[in-house]
Amino acid sequence: MIRRGFLLLALLLAPLPAVAAEGPGTGWALGPVPVAFTLDNGLSVVLQRDEAAPITVVQLLVRCGDRDDPPRMPGLAYLTARLCLEITESSTLQRLMDMGSAFALDVGGGHSLFTVRSLSRHLEPTLAVLAAMLGEPLISDLRVGGVKELMRFMQDMESDDPMQFMRKTAAAAFYSPPAYGAARFGDAKSLERIGRKDIQSFFRLRYLAGNMIAVVISDLPEEKVRLLLARQLGRLPAGPLAESRPAMPHRPEQPEKAIERRTSQALVSFTLPLPEMTRSSYVLASLLESWLGNGIGSRLWPLRSRNGLAYGLGAEVQPNREAMLLNVYMKTEAGRAGEARAELAQLLRTAGAEGIGASELAAAKAYAKSVFLRQNEAREPRAATMAFMEGSGLSWRLIGEFAGLLDGVGLEEFNAFLKAALAPERWFMLLIGPGQ
Repeated sequence: MIRRGFLLLALLLAPLPAVAAEGPGTGWALGPVPVAFTLDNGLSVVLQRDEAAPITVVQLLVRCGDRDDPPRMPGLAYLTARLCLEITESSTLQRLMDMGSAFALDVGGGHSLFTVRSLSRHLEPTLAVLAAMLGEPLISDLRVGGVKELMRFMQDMESDDPMQFMRKTAAAAFYSPPAYGAARFGDAKSLERIGRKDIQSFFRLRYLAGNMIAVVISDLPEEKVRLLLARQLGRLPAGPLAESRPAMPHRPEQPEKAIERRTSQALVSFTLPLPEMTRSSYVLASLLESWLGNGIGSRLWPLRSRNGLAYGLGAEVQPNREAMLLNVYMKTEAGRAGEARAELAQLLRTAGAEGIGASELAAAKAYAKSVFLRQNEAREPRAATMAFMEGSGLSWRLIGEFAGLLDGVGLEEFNAFLKAALAPERWFMLLIGPGQ
């Protein structure tokens, strides 16, 4: 029987007409249909016109992340990417501030993503700075040491945050050598071991135009953007697509793990491996994530009101290429961790055994679709999602076709997927909190 709260929220969050616009015969449903082309140096470009504001966003994705760290050198991908954002002259930094331009960095399992935000009239000088940094970063002992110190601080922050630490621990349980967040900022030994020559070698092998993707969303005319990109990003070194290091998941050595923390709260989570990431499995995993843990009608939601057991809970998919990971988690009082574990386990067993009905599936689809469209409404996340999808081999077109593919998921198909995913023998249980 359909849960009324789920359906009501799905209807309330129905995508706004301004967000969805379908291209003729393409199935595209997220703004104007982009165009794709390649610069002379081999850089792949996806360009979407958005005239809502005189702002341009560029997401430049390099196909290398922590899954590409060499053996015994976790943290090398992050260290290299961070050095590429080091501005060597204070006058350049001041010029960027005066123009209102900004850079940001995100390093994931299979990517290093450089974000550029700029007023469109300042796009060319902003990209000139980026091209200079990525073309020939300053890799000095002083700067390497400074970034390593930052990474040690990031390690501490990751350890202190229960959600980040959950993701790190789950990835470490399924991936060895470390990958997909298991040791993104390295460890004490690897940071001592990595030297300038290692960074330079990694950079020369992977920071090549053929190993990059640029997604641009701008109000500027297409021809103007093409010429501008050719003048600036066309200066990046040419080179082929780099081969990625295999990062196949394995069954954790122990099905559960407890990590003691002196806190008044506890986090209990179950991590489940999902299939290799393809267009179909990505859509199914997104639907499973939404049905289990997103929104007031999700399967997890009733646990919030069960005698005050949970003050935070949810489900999230880590979209790793070789095998996605589903984390289902609950935050509770330290003394109720055992109760939270039992409730989560029972919920997963019941969901896997009973599956989902037709009306509940329709509501879950509506909610998942509306959330996906809203998450990608703004330029920056939309461009980042397109870059991630293209870099992961799914194709940037998936973002615009997602809603249609979601509608096409059948009841038998989804029930088979969720029952296989939620099988108890696949669980990895993690408890972070005071000793039990």
